[in-house]
Amino acid sequence: MKETVQIRLETPADYRQSEELMRAAFWNRYEPGCSEHYLVHILRTAPGFVPELDLVAVVDGVLAGQVVFVKGCIHGDDGRCREVLSLGPLAVLPSLQRKGIGRALIEQACTVARSLGYRAIFLCGDPDYYRKVGFVLAETFGIRTAENRYFAALHACPLYPGALDGAAGRYHEDPVYQVDEEQVQAFDRGFPKWERIEGTATQRRLQKLVALQRAPADL
Repeated sequence: MKETVQIRLETPADYRQSEELMRAAFWNRYEPGCSEHYLVHILRTAPGFVPELDLVAVVDGVLAGQVVFVKGCIHGDDGRCREVLSLGPLAVLPSLQRKGIGRALIEQACTVARSLGYRAIFLCGDPDYYRKVGFVLAETFGIRTAENRYFAALHACPLYPGALDGAAGRYHEDPVYQVDEEQVQAFDRGFPKWERIEGTATQRRLQKLVALQRAPADL
């Protein structure tokens, strides 16, 4: 039987459970251990955090997923700065993955973001997943990383027709995403001790994606 998913705003009463969810979803996924539970902890007080898009998914009374957003910008080749949204982290409990919960969170977030007047959502993530949920390569619009590289993991989701027309430039995410590893480790000590594993398949996949960066040929 398909689970009924309720999507609502996160509340302070959810905070610890949300952080536990993030930790469970990302542990050893992209690095030994993870930092996403600490990241969501500090994002809530970041100046660019968008509380209207701090969404959680609940299944049978269990907090099953979460997505959060922070404001970012495209520094355009035309000299303009265009405000966009940075998606992440997005997490679903491992036991409830592949059931459409992540997609439901993204679809609801897109609806809300569009109603708030945002033009587009950006993220760095696995193309095998995000191309299935409405994202396309940022390169499609001439948009590169802050280091001026086209990147196979950098994706965009325009929220209305023409939203990224003429927006070629460099995408800059909020510096809050650059977490301090010592602070991550200190925060993690407040959670049960789990084994850190190096060399997982998903870590190797990330390394391959990171290598898929190239300078624009015409710049």
